[in-house]
Amino acid sequence: MDRRGSDPRTPVVRLPSRNALLAMADALAVRTGWAGRDREVSWLLSARPSAVPAARRLATARLSAWGLHRQAEAAELLVGELVADALRRCGGRIRLALRVDDGLLRCEVTGVFAGPGARPGPAPHQSLLARLACCWGVSGQVAWFELPSGGGHVH
Repeated sequence: MDRRGSDPRTPVVRLPSRNALLAMADALAVRTGWAGRDREVSWLLSARPSAVPAARRLATARLSAWGLHRQAEAAELLVGELVADALRRCGGRIRLALRVDDGLLRCEVTGVFAGPGARPGPAPHQSLLARLACCWGVSGQVAWFELPSGGGHVH
């Protein structure tokens, strides 16, 4: 007998990851208007492969709620790269933070770099950051970028 029960033809049900559930819950909050007016938001992601698509969905949904549609494509791509890099380099949770202030969208990805495989230092995606972001940096456990938000106010 296997884990599916008495009938081996019964399909195994896979539950969504914590990261996927976080993205779904945040999207629901945005759609219902509970989260669209915040000027600053952050999420803690599990250090699992599901963190990359979840982070991209979180960023896209929030930028859409803030009316920053023009920045969504570049931000989604950069967020995915920074979270993927944090996954390769850290051993703990990953914090994704977005903030709109003074006409700039700022994104920060913080990873808990731990163990002998930790590699804080220059990001492997520097050319992508240089091409898409107005400014960016990597300092210790934090990688960040900024994009012009097209105005200083969230809609």
